[in-house]
Amino acid sequence: MSNVIEEISKRSREAILNKVAGGYKESDFCRKETQNPVVHIKTTDNPLNDMITRMTENKYIVEQCSKDQLEETINKIVASYQLNSMMYPSDIDGVIDINKIQASSKLCFDKPIEDIRHEVFHTDFSIIQARAGVASHGVCLVTSSDKQPRMLSLAPTLCIMLLKKEDVVPSLVDALHLVKKEHPDCLPTNILFIAGPSRTSDIELVTVFGVHGSQKVHVIIY
Repeated sequence: MSNVIEEISKRSREAILNKVAGGYKESDFCRKETQNPVVHIKTTDNPLNDMITRMTENKYIVEQCSKDQLEETINKIVASYQLNSMMYPSDIDGVIDINKIQASSKLCFDKPIEDIRHEVFHTDFSIIQARAGVASHGVCLVTSSDKQPRMLSLAPTLCIMLLKKEDVVPSLVDALHLVKKEHPDCLPTNILFIAGPSRTSDIELVTVFGVHGSQKVHVIIY
């Protein structure tokens, strides 16, 4: 069996290397733009509905409300899990009123992780702002910065994402172009496409949630 596998691998390797070598020799060889992957995915004329459908399939828990109902919606979610402590990014004040969120302790992630490591890893839930929602794949794009560190979406048991309806885009390519347009000189340290709660099937193909991130992820579309 090993000889058969080695022979197949050898043929595949030779075929790939021959194509690469041939590409340099072809006089009419030219670069072609990569096709936007959304064309291979069945979509409708309603990107918001497409996104909600795929987010639900990805195990997101999707909520919808108006902007002035955000705090009430967050409080209902938190109460349903009976959670007490929260952390949030330093630039969330323009979106929600932190004083209206019901939590026994509230940590603003505005210090280096080395200074607040214990608090970060012992906080029940976080609230973050998503930059875009991707209709084709049902994921949220989240950019990290000193005001909204990446650890906000990784450490807590529950992560609550806030997403504007007007920030829904058709595809991953559109979302990346949006970030590149806003950061023409230097991209954010991390550009995250979050597809619901973390999961793995590495052990005996059994899906386990919350292995390397939040066990529950709510997205509130407003």
